[in-house]
Amino acid sequence: MTTLDKSFHRGTYRVISLYWKSEEKLFAWCSLVALTVLSLMAVVVALAINEWYKHFYNAIHGLDAGSFYQLVVLFLVFILFSALRSVAITCWVDIFALRWRRWLTNYYLEIWVVESVRPDDIERYVDNPDQRLAEDINKFTFDTVDLACGLLYTISSVVSFTIVLISISGHAELLGVNVPAYMFWIAFIYASAGTYISQKIGFTLVGLNNNKQCSEADLRYLLISFRNDSYDQADGVCRIAKRNLISQKLDVSLENMRRIIRVKMRLSLFTESYSRMSLIISSLLAAPKYFSGEIMFGEVMQINSAFGNLCGNLSWFINSYDRLADWRATADRIVSFNGALGENLDSSRGLAGSR
Repeated sequence: MTTLDKSFHRGTYRVISLYWKSEEKLFAWCSLVALTVLSLMAVVVALAINEWYKHFYNAIHGLDAGSFYQLVVLFLVFILFSALRSVAITCWVDIFALRWRRWLTNYYLEIWVVESVRPDDIERYVDNPDQRLAEDINKFTFDTVDLACGLLYTISSVVSFTIVLISISGHAELLGVNVPAYMFWIAFIYASAGTYISQKIGFTLVGLNNNKQCSEADLRYLLISFRNDSYDQADGVCRIAKRNLISQKLDVSLENMRRIIRVKMRLSLFTESYSRMSLIISSLLAAPKYFSGEIMFGEVMQINSAFGNLCGNLSWFINSYDRLADWRATADRIVSFNGALGENLDSSRGLAGSR
């Protein structure tokens, strides 16, 4: 880990921990517990449905009509419970992010506007402080909560479906070597290779997303300043120069967007191919055991479900890479804004003390 990464992690922790130490810390901790429980409930439902696959398809294979209809009713119960849980966690994430955003915005406004002797001096340390308050905090709070819930679900699912896949996959002979839990190892290798390749393809997205936010903010600032100064700029030459400057900023922003599009195209091409391939790999792994009579059709479908869940969760980094890169860029801006406010406040206090 580089020094820059360590600095980012420390800065992000300081920003996040502010809310959990504030006067709203009771709500923050209760929300954390509630979101954890709701995320784990999703794992329980996924495990129950995985077991359901085995019994459902075995009932079809055995022409057991009674069990078939009972399992259909049970599946409807799973769907209803899953829908209610999904609505609950979606609402709670939005409410939590909303309250966190309100508190964090007011906290920074207090430091910047009220406590600082010279609020305008903040621009000596960071650009576009208005955007960081209005947009970056909004994105940061929501994405942090949402991605954290996704990561918690992913880790829990990986542990759970690893146990399931190891218990049902058995062993296989590969080049004369007996490999236990071979399906798990294939899923792990497949996901690890996919994560490595996606990182190689999309590692530039963090910097590009950061540049995007900066260039868009610069463009908006020029447009606002032109609107505010338009009555003082009667000279046509001055207006043309202003127009040319705005056009240059627009070209910079568009060129950066073209680079983002090219990277996203390559990343989407890989992730789409990767996810489609995983659908057939599990069937190929389970087919020899089914054709030899070692397992029933229901076990094949259960293996497909478990393998798909494990691969999908091990591939969370791949599927969320674009969002993670965007979050990292937003977090960078919030961390630098937090540091700039501290420097500006220290400077203001030093100036006040020297008087």
